[in-house]
Amino acid sequence: MINSAILKRRSVRAFTDQAVSKGQILEIIKAAQFSPSAFNNRSWEFIVLEDQVDKDKLFDLISPKTKQDFIKTAPVILIPVIDNQKSPLPNQDLSIAISNIFIQAAELGLGSVWKNILPEEAVLIKTAFGIPDNFTLLTVLPIGYPAQELAPHNDTEFDTTKIHLKQW
Repeated sequence: MINSAILKRRSVRAFTDQAVSKGQILEIIKAAQFSPSAFNNRSWEFIVLEDQVDKDKLFDLISPKTKQDFIKTAPVILIPVIDNQKSPLPNQDLSIAISNIFIQAAELGLGSVWKNILPEEAVLIKTAFGIPDNFTLLTVLPIGYPAQELAPHNDTEFDTTKIHLKQW
């Protein structure tokens, strides 16, 4: 049986103005820290933006062309980063931690979306928020209560044609 939070997890780009509690943020980060990492290096770190000035600054750095307002309107922006000097596989370690973030957020009734960060945007963000150069930044994660309820995933989305088995 698939975990219900996996079924509920949807990309959310519109949020209510309801605050996300510090306890919820800590639970989300805890879920990320419980994810596997190469050689158990556990090199992730998490920047939490709640202040509107910070969210506006981030928006100005990454969204001037795309106008993705959810960067400004989400109650929380979580920026997961990882130390390249400690992790031999920073992209993989970050990606699995982010997956746990999405699932835990859904479990708490919250939504999020992967907002991809281009390499040149990562440089701007690192400079603006004092993130050392040796850290990898792949995405920023807007987090909040979804503005509308989205239907959970269901079995009609399961595609068996994507399974290729030699023997079963």
